[in-house]
Amino acid sequence: MFKYVRVQMLYPCLAKCFWCNTYPKNSQFARFYQSGISRQVHQFYAEVIRALQPHEVFLSGGEPLLYPDLPWFLNAIKDATKRIHLFTSFQFSAAAWYQIPFGQLPLGKMTLNHTVLYFEPERWHTLAAGFPFDVYLENLRACLHLSVRKRFKFIVNHSAFQEELERFQVLVMPDQYCELGLKIINTQGDGLNRAVIQQTRDLVNQRARVLDRLVEHAEWAKVQRRASSLDLMASVLAEGDVVQCPYRQDPLELRLAFFRATAEDVILKYRYCPYFPSRFSHRFHIRHDDPQKMEKNFYKGTFRDHCTECRFLQYVATLPKTESDNEGPNDQ
Repeated sequence: MFKYVRVQMLYPCLAKCFWCNTYPKNSQFARFYQSGISRQVHQFYAEVIRALQPHEVFLSGGEPLLYPDLPWFLNAIKDATKRIHLFTSFQFSAAAWYQIPFGQLPLGKMTLNHTVLYFEPERWHTLAAGFPFDVYLENLRACLHLSVRKRFKFIVNHSAFQEELERFQVLVMPDQYCELGLKIINTQGDGLNRAVIQQTRDLVNQRARVLDRLVEHAEWAKVQRRASSLDLMASVLAEGDVVQCPYRQDPLELRLAFFRATAEDVILKYRYCPYFPSRFSHRFHIRHDDPQKMEKNFYKGTFRDHCTECRFLQYVATLPKTESDNEGPNDQ
């Protein structure tokens, strides 16, 4: 039913990124792993993925690559999907990197996804709470030797977007087994707030029209640019009309994340779109609810009432004027 399924792995990461709103949950995630709650949640994820047979699965965290039971989980879902994406920070020691059991993982179906920060050592060092840039760089270079697809995502609304592309090309030297991804609503290190991101609307609209030229200029000729949200949401970007949004038209994506655990139940939250207001999501009780509830809620359509708060429109698109916008005393 859903083309994409995204799940949050309950295992702590080692990174202490300045902007991260998941990092404070690391101690909680560690307790969940010790108590068996992580295994219970991940078992449920596997059941959902096997039932839905999505084209692609996306695993965030925490840090999925460090999860000790990762081989079990990936091999449990590998036949239920065409592609498994793991998000990683690359912020762990060389010793931790070489302990990852890559030989037990279905590498042929995997893509390692990584969002590149401001790729400049001094600024990066500050944002990453002092994690050594040279260790991070060595981890990036080491992954190029793996027989697994890699996708490096750059943030379009960064003021130094072009320079980041060029610097990464020089220091890491991505090859034909790498992909270039793009993100749009992210201001790492500046706070994920609406006012800051709205300031970049014009810049994003401008770059959306010339992305391929910018990539070519940065000499990423051997690297394939994968379709991004800017491509998927092109009609919404052009018209500022959420009715045209592909996420509300068809069951495109199911996003699952941890919400709360009690003695009686483990509760997840889920939604159907990456641009929903962060305060909104449906609730799913693992021990009590029928998984078909998540499919039925999509067609019931109540989530569409929140599309007027679409973060894509707030952060990226230039909204069309309403009648009230034209009633001010300063109008020409």
